[in-house]
Amino acid sequence: MDLQLKKQVFCVGGVTSGLGRAVAVRLLAEGAEVIGIARGLAKLEAMAAEMGDNFTPYAADLTDATAVKNLGQHLVRANITGCVFNAGGPPTGRIEELEMKDWDQAYASTFRWKVQLTEALLPSLRKAKYGRLLFIESVSIKQPIDNLVLSNAMRAAVAGFVKTLSREAGEDGITANIIAPGYHATPRITSVLHKAAEMQGLSFEETEAGFTAETSTKKLGTPADFADMAAFLLSPQARYITGQTITVDGGLVRHITG
Repeated sequence: MDLQLKKQVFCVGGVTSGLGRAVAVRLLAEGAEVIGIARGLAKLEAMAAEMGDNFTPYAADLTDATAVKNLGQHLVRANITGCVFNAGGPPTGRIEELEMKDWDQAYASTFRWKVQLTEALLPSLRKAKYGRLLFIESVSIKQPIDNLVLSNAMRAAVAGFVKTLSREAGEDGITANIIAPGYHATPRITSVLHKAAEMQGLSFEETEAGFTAETSTKKLGTPADFADMAAFLLSPQARYITGQTITVDGGLVRHITG
């Protein structure tokens, strides 16, 4: 299927590793142009050398409001078609292990910048009568994950924001969706598995086996599995899909609506 992404311009957050990198690679394979966002300039430049002319690196700390403001202005000038909102998740931990500063930091890293960047992009997308806004979150929106209370709470807030955004922007040809990964082979899941292994007194391998046993496929997903769905949701073919939280989780979530 031709996703009709050739020469469209997307920004992708968290682009130098994991799911963000996989989405960028998939978009580039479709002929799209990608503005890749991450904190580390060296990794961005290395990725640019690898990916070619259709990849433009942009270093920014998304927890810094001034940096997000500058990024928004840059993306508007670039006439982007859509944005993949993605950054590292908040630390693992149980309620009693956390302090209020941890909640404040989670708000900044998981929620606030997404609202600020959305507000910066909306006027130009409304004018173009087209846009794709895709938020990479977590299955914790549908099924809270143990030892991840910060993620469980903040990503639920993002879900409320995105559903409202889809209602307010849909008439202008703008879709807003969440794609929710389960257990994929990324640095993030590795940190979660190490934390769980420590708490349970198990080996990493035993913990991974326990996690994958919860899925229907009995295995971790790959970033490429995830990127295929992301590319579709960013395409013109997904024009009638908006306000949704779509899980890519190998059957992890057991709610009958997925």
